[in-house]
Parts: sequence; structure tokens; C-alpha cells
Amino acid sequence: MSAAFSVVIPAYNYGHCLERAVKSVMAQDYAHFEVLVIDDGSTDNTAKVMAGLQEASGAGLRCFHQQNKGLAAVRNRGVDEAGTDWLIFLDADDEMCPGALQALQNAIETHPSARLIIGAHETDTTGVRERVSAPRVSTTREANFRDYLSKKIGISNGACAMHRDLFTTVTYESTLRHTEDIPVFAHILANYDVAVTPEPLVVIHKHAGSMRNDVDAAMKVGMSLERYIFEGNGLPLWAGEYRRAYRARRALSLLKLAEKGGYPDLVRRFFLIALCADPRQALTPRYVRRFVSCLFKRMRNAS
Repeated sequence: MSAAFSVVIPAYNYGHCLERAVKSVMAQDYAHFEVLVIDDGSTDNTAKVMAGLQEASGAGLRCFHQQNKGLAAVRNRGVDEAGTDWLIFLDADDEMCPGALQALQNAIETHPSARLIIGAHETDTTGVRERVSAPRVSTTREANFRDYLSKKIGISNGACAMHRDLFTTVTYESTLRHTEDIPVFAHILANYDVAVTPEPLVVIHKHAGSMRNDVDAAMKVGMSLERYIFEGNGLPLWAGEYRRAYRARRALSLLKLAEKGGYPDLVRRFFLIALCADPRQALTPRYVRRFVSCLFKRMRNAS
């Protein structure tokens, strides 16, 4: 039996590219899918674009409007509104690759116990395309959890499909306005079987306005992301063994963002957190150089 897919497209002030995302799904050579566009209180022309798309697409496209609540709330609503067993969250500034739904169907048939299918993807940076292979996953859930937290397994929204059964045990945390998907993927990898398909599923368009580059939003989440992953997230007992190592990785990731954003005091703070959690990670030369550089910047600013 063929799987059916709900492609959920969160839309917030992306009226200029929403049509590309929707049409990339509607053009799929696959029979069993629906598209749900959820406008999260946009202030641009998103509503007008949605109305035109719905008129042209018919029953295969459903559109919803809500007050701005953030991406986590949009994803949760997508789960509630979806009418199929498999969900794909496609960002409004990205586009689905031709043949993506058929590739997912093939992987589901091959791996019937999997509840998360991860594919390859392409990146587009000012017109330059680069293919990123699907990650290697293990048959061991603990290994997948560990490798995800250490960034050996990368998962991009749009480049994966999730079975709706997953959302009986986990939801997106609505208070997180950045990296809201990380606790969800951590929970899934620790508790469910996953599989991959080598086919590219999505083209991710990289641009300065993307939330992926929002340093201030990442700083607001800060180290609290560790708590959302490890506390009250339905993880097995063995998951706690990886908490200190993740604390160091998270701190070092924030250190890089703080340096990029020009926050030397935060560079120092995150380096010290990482040093206490896992000295081997923190004392990697590239992080020591960043820490020393920030000390000089603080001294210059103080003089």
C-alpha cells in the first residue's frame, strides 16, 4: 500500500518565495499527498499569495492563518491538521526535489519499522548548488542519539519524513523560537527506528534572512536547549550519559555564534562552560584561539 504524505509549509513573511515551495510539491509525480500552508501572522503579502495558490491548486492545498506564535506552534498545528500518516515540514524558502515523495515511499516499503526517513538534500547559495549526502545511521538507537548530538547525523527539515505516531510521545516546545526541532529529533532517534534514502529530497536555499542565521534568536535559547533535550523529553535512562558532552558541544556552538555576532563576553562565558563540562572539547586549538582573541577584544574595549 502506498504511503500518503502531508507536506506542511510554515509561512512567515515569505510571500516572495512561497509560490516556489508550494509548486515544487504540487509538481510531484506521486498520487497520495496534501499540502498544508500555515501563515503564522505574516505582515507581508503572504495571505494574497496563499489565496492565489489555493485557487489554482484546488483541494490538494489547504491554507490556515493564525496569530504569530512561532515555528514550534506552527509545526504542532501541522501535526493536528494533517490527514495522513507521514508528515514533511518544508520551509517556505526551500523547495522539494522532483521525485522526493516516490523516494520516500520506496524507503518506507524497504524499512517498514522505521518511523523517521532521512534523505539527502541540496544547498543553493546564490545559485551555486551543492549536494549533501544522507547521513549514515545505525540499527542501534543509542548510537543514533549519540551521533545526532555530536553532529555526525544531520537532519534538515524538508529532507525527512516523520510518521504521525511519533507525535504521540513528543511535541515541539512552543517556548522555543529557535532550534525547536532539536529536542524532537533527539527524542525520535533515542526511541524509534530510522532509515535513510540516498535520493535528495529538498533544495535548501541559504540566504542572510534565514532563521538559520539568526544569532540573536540562538542566543535567547542559549544553554536552555540542553534542558529541553534531557529533561522531560521521554529519553531512555542511558541518554543521561551523554549530557555533559552535549553541554560542551552546545556551549562551543554558541561560542562560534557569539564571535560571529560580536559578543566577546559571551564567547568567554561559553568557553568556560565548555571547559567545565568537557575539557578535551574546549581545549581544541580553534576554540582556545577564539577565547584568547575575545580576551584581547575585551581589553581593547575596556581601555
